[in-house]
Amino acid sequence: MPLYYTATIRERRQFDHLVWKSLIAPEIARTARPGQFVLVRVSPSFDPLLWSVFFLAGADPHSGTVELLIDPRDSAGGWLAGYPVGTQLDVCMPVVPAVTPNLTTQTLLLAGVGPTLPALLFTARQYAARLSISLWLTGDEGYLPPPFLLPATVEVQTSTGGAAALFNLLTVSRVDNPIRWADQIIFALPPQLFGMAVEAIRTVRLRWEHGFAQVIVAGPLPCGLGICRVCQIETRHGWQRCCIEGPVFDLRDLRLPVL
Repeated sequence: MPLYYTATIRERRQFDHLVWKSLIAPEIARTARPGQFVLVRVSPSFDPLLWSVFFLAGADPHSGTVELLIDPRDSAGGWLAGYPVGTQLDVCMPVVPAVTPNLTTQTLLLAGVGPTLPALLFTARQYAARLSISLWLTGDEGYLPPPFLLPATVEVQTSTGGAAALFNLLTVSRVDNPIRWADQIIFALPPQLFGMAVEAIRTVRLRWEHGFAQVIVAGPLPCGLGICRVCQIETRHGWQRCCIEGPVFDLRDLRLPVL
């Protein structure tokens, strides 16, 4: 069941074209986990009528704050970039699966492109104290999360060469390929890149077990509450809603789109 709260914009910063915001939301901060998202609109208002979806970029239960990274180009959520400190927001947090490193994982590879990149940022910050983490990101210049938001122990590789550049980065060398040495991978990808992720793994691993690769699915979540079913994705267990059964799935459970 989704939980509803009121939050207040505490701080706003701009990093190139991205806008970072810290929200006072202690109830959410206590329970938030990487890979989860919130639905936001200005309080009290029904404009926009549909809530906007934002993947959490961080949460601090001690200060009672959560963090968002906003792309002003986003037709669904870019409106939030312009609101000042002190603005009150209605925030809904669906109870959905989160990113879960395996108990045996020691080296974690995070790789992605698109609107779910903030979830990888949250994952790196959450687990950097106990895991060796490498974060590989691609996107447009000026729209990638800034590395200085991360702990110094996290290795960061970035490219502005487009979505395909992510897999060029990952497979440029069979000897130093990060997929070879990673105990586990967390991808943040739209469905059209699932096949490339599978092929990238197969280039260096003849066999990979269930649990080795998770995916935070990037795609439209119009209602965010499982009602409209627009976000359904085909899995080995049937059609599932990214906003309810996801957005985190095991890569082996996903049916690859027919291109």
